[in-house]
Amino acid sequence: MTQSSDESTFEGVNRFDFDSFLDNRDYLYTLVHTIDWQSQLLAVRLMISRNRRAGEAFSKAIEDEAAELKAYNGPHHDHYVEHHVDMMHESVYRDAAESMAAIGMIAPLVESTLGQSLAALGDMYDRKSIHPGNHKRWKRAENHEDRWNCQFYFNGKKEAKNNIILGLPQLAGACGLDKFLSQDFMVWFEAMFTYRNFMFHGGFEWTIERRDFFEKEIEKKGWDQFFTCSTTDRRPWIYYIKDEAIVALPTMVESMLDGLGRFAKSLPSELTSKP
Repeated sequence: MTQSSDESTFEGVNRFDFDSFLDNRDYLYTLVHTIDWQSQLLAVRLMISRNRRAGEAFSKAIEDEAAELKAYNGPHHDHYVEHHVDMMHESVYRDAAESMAAIGMIAPLVESTLGQSLAALGDMYDRKSIHPGNHKRWKRAENHEDRWNCQFYFNGKKEAKNNIILGLPQLAGACGLDKFLSQDFMVWFEAMFTYRNFMFHGGFEWTIERRDFFEKEIEKKGWDQFFTCSTTDRRPWIYYIKDEAIVALPTMVESMLDGLGRFAKSLPSELTSKP
């Protein structure tokens, strides 16, 4: 039977029923539509996999040479011993490079996504002249230009400090995002961004003070699930992200994206609607 022009297939369907066809991450576009998270994570996974294979191949070469060295009793024994020691020494820095590459891909994606999303949320509040609430961040920041910048933390003296490790939790609590980000993510975020800062400002071999500080943070905050280290004189020397934690980096970002999407979905229509 032909449907008349005044009949609708969607008659009686609530427009909000379309929510059932959307994933949580689809709601991220309410805030930011200029980031292709899926393609970035695919590229990150590809590079992590390549680096893993290269690392495993080098480890296998060290094992093979150790076996050959054990079986060799010829005149060049000392030369082969030195070469094997050099390979083991090189592996220390190779592993550090792999960790830096991994966090160097993941941390900017996290920082850019959260930063752009929260800045966009701030623009919504400003356009609609809606006050975000009574959180201490708003009292301290007042009309500061960086009040919606997660890279900045506002202290009790109303000073803006460039510190994303403190700034993100403060801003997330101020706008309600903290209710949608898991505690596992927040622990991971502090651990990984502390590591990122030390690696990118201190290289592979940090100052003794930073090594000691990081060792205490690992013990105090349970970061041993993420990191391991090589040692010298029985003290920490170079810190690495554990292999399993490197592989899990994109998955943790996906968890963050899901939480951010749920947060965007929860925003009131008077905030997200066009002027």
